[in-house]
Order: sequence, then structure tokens, then C-alpha cells
Amino acid sequence: MMNNYKTKEKDEDMTKKLNLIKRLILFFVGMSIIQLGVALFLKTNIGSDPFTLFTQGLAFLLKRTPGNANMIILFVLFGIILLVERNRINIGTIICVVGVGPIIDLGVKVVSFLPVTSLNIGGKIILVVLGCVLIAIGFSILSASNLGVAPNDIIPFIIKDKTNFEYRWVRMALDISFLIVGFALGGVFGIGTIISALLTGPCIQFCLPYGVKSVNAIVKNKAEYDENEEDVSLGA
Repeated sequence: MMNNYKTKEKDEDMTKKLNLIKRLILFFVGMSIIQLGVALFLKTNIGSDPFTLFTQGLAFLLKRTPGNANMIILFVLFGIILLVERNRINIGTIICVVGVGPIIDLGVKVVSFLPVTSLNIGGKIILVVLGCVLIAIGFSILSASNLGVAPNDIIPFIIKDKTNFEYRWVRMALDISFLIVGFALGGVFGIGTIISALLTGPCIQFCLPYGVKSVNAIVKNKAEYDENEEDVSLGA
């Protein structure tokens, strides 16, 4: 009996470790898909979401790549979170701080192989729409992996808790601030900005349940493990 208990405990521990590895991989996949969408925004150069626009503007100011600029922003925001509410930091937050920037730059290089700049406005709009869809798919996978989010997604929740303002108003104020500052620094505001504002939210809302289903199909949770163990015991 004791040996069976130890075996089960060992199997559960192994399952937890495998699940963590799977979730880390899924998080990275989701993050990478998001940044491919961001790269499409940047290469079409007809406008992007407020945070990407801010990143683009800072890149112009510092004469750095968008990935480098993004990393600087995330490091600053990470430092603020570390000082104010470090309990909100998860492993996924750290992965985003060090990983998002390089993946953006890699994504931009990959997209550069496509004749994006030679497309007419209609073709670029289609790519921006595709970028919105990719961001939604990536975010649904990243979110369902349950390993945390990027610093720029944590900040609105901290402000909400400190000020008691509704999340939507805090998010709107931050987005407007990113947009204004980014545009002032040279970021591109255009039809792509409007498209991303109208499409990204609904696309994410649509994709979230599918992201959860996909992650749950790959990551074996404890309830499923116990159910399988029970089946095995009954079969024995």
C-alpha cells in the first residue's frame, strides 16, 4: 500500500513537471505568435496598436530597433512593478521582459522577406487584419498557459487597485497616453491604428475559449490525472 502511494506521488510530481514544461513551451509559442502580428504592424507602416506605436516612436528617438525599444520599456515597467507590487510577477512576466524584444526584431526580419512595402494600401490593410488575428490567437494561448503576462499588461491592474478606477477607463487612459507620446516621438498613426483598435479586442474575445481548449488538450491537469489513476485502479 505504501509503495503504491509513493509511486502515485512520484508520478504526480513527474506530471506536474511535465505540465510546467508544456505550459512554458505554449507560453513561448503564444508570445512568438503575438510578436509576429506586431511585426506585421511595423512593416506595413500604416499604424499599429497604441503600445506598439509607442515602441516604434521610442525606437525612432533612440535610433534603436523596435525590439530594443520594447525591451527598454518592459525593463522600466518591470522595475516599477518590482517596487510596487512584486507579487504580481510570474515566470511569464520575466520571459516577456527578456524575450519579447528579440522576437519582435526576428519577426520584422522574417516579414521583411515578403514584399510588404511594395503592396498597395488594400494589401497592407489585409496584413494588419492578419496581424490582429495573430495577436488574438497568440494571446489566447499565452493567457491559457497561466504563467503570467507582460509588464505592460500588469500596470493597468496596479493602477486600478491603487485608484479604484474601473479597469476599462485605466486601460483607455494608458492607451491614449501611449498613442499620443508614441506619435509625438515619430510613431506612425494611421488606418492600421484604427483597425487594431476595432478588431483586436473582439478577436481576442473570440479566440480565448479556443486557447483554453487547446492548452487543456495538451496540458494534463490534476483532475484528469486522478481520473485516469482511478480508471487504472478499477481496471486492475
